[in-house]
Amino acid sequence: MTTGGIYMSTREAVELRILEDFRCGKIGRRQAAQLLGVSERAVTRRSKKLRVKGIAGIKHGNTGNAPVNRRPEEERVSALEVLQKTYFDFNLKHAWENLRDKHGFQACYSTFHGWCRASGIAHRRRRRTSEARLRRERMANEGLMLQMDGSHHAWNGRDKWCLIGLIDDATSDIPAARFFETETTAGCMAVLREVIERRGIPWIIYTDKAGWAGGSEKRQSFPQFVRACEELGIRVITTSSAEAKGRIERAWRTCQDRLVPEFRLHGITSMLDGNRYLNQVFLPEYWRVQNTVVPRDEASRYRPAPKHLDLDQIFCTKHWRTVRSDNTVSFENRCYRILDTEMGSLRQKDVAIHIYADGSHAWYFGNIRLNTEKVRKPIRRWAANDSSISIWRR
Repeated sequence: MTTGGIYMSTREAVELRILEDFRCGKIGRRQAAQLLGVSERAVTRRSKKLRVKGIAGIKHGNTGNAPVNRRPEEERVSALEVLQKTYFDFNLKHAWENLRDKHGFQACYSTFHGWCRASGIAHRRRRRTSEARLRRERMANEGLMLQMDGSHHAWNGRDKWCLIGLIDDATSDIPAARFFETETTAGCMAVLREVIERRGIPWIIYTDKAGWAGGSEKRQSFPQFVRACEELGIRVITTSSAEAKGRIERAWRTCQDRLVPEFRLHGITSMLDGNRYLNQVFLPEYWRVQNTVVPRDEASRYRPAPKHLDLDQIFCTKHWRTVRSDNTVSFENRCYRILDTEMGSLRQKDVAIHIYADGSHAWYFGNIRLNTEKVRKPIRRWAANDSSISIWRR
């Protein structure tokens, strides 16, 4: 039965063979140095060490010794205990950041990752092989192109919300994002309006072929977002490939990986609290510090919104109707009479109804607001005796 021995790697076995040939005079010092890839002085030093210690001299002097910078065992046990108790649903990098900032652990991430791998906590993420794609350079200035998308996910661990936001292609900054019940035209308009009020008007919106972006005609109000962008001078570009807008897709993956456990840790269950945490803590303290880059050109290309621009008249739903001969128009089975007689007859003219976010509405002829009143329109029905009776709609 073997009680001990020296275990050498393939590299160490080759080095031992070369040094033995050198000591026996089979090869010279220069040739041995070339074979080992070291200096001639190193060959002399290693040969002497081999002569003094024997075969054990081929091993490094620190073999078997604990590193001087090794973390205490108590710290490893404590870190893994807190991880499994408090941060069990965090990814390892996210958990290590919280252990470092909130619990005072001093171990570096590679050490912490090794502890988790050895204990079986860390898991490798299986990723499918992706297609080879040409790399697209970022835009040079912020404000030139914003990628926009919505992410449906159980953000609070129970309810499925939709996170609608935009990411700047030049800096990876998220200028605006908000949770909604679902991905709607009104939600997309609200988020874009936040960007315009805070920073200015961008040049391009890059998104997928969602209905609100004009990619489908499923509902009548879906192209309203494109109409609002056209009024602001914003070009909307759609794509059917998720990889084409990979910057915001990867951003949503990071948000899902970090926000869900943070909501659980802070007891956030309502959408109102989620929006507050997102815009007051997550985006300013984490995203803009860790995940943004410096653009190639620091000049901002956001266009300032003109002072005369009324965003309420742009970020609303507009529907056009033709005025009848009796100066009335209809919308959603309701009849309205135009009272502005001093403008003359608007017969056969196109007017628009603006429906605002609060549910109110107004009629416009161009930029002129019209005074209207609702008209009670009779509905005629035939009675059993074939006599016509009128029932007035309330």
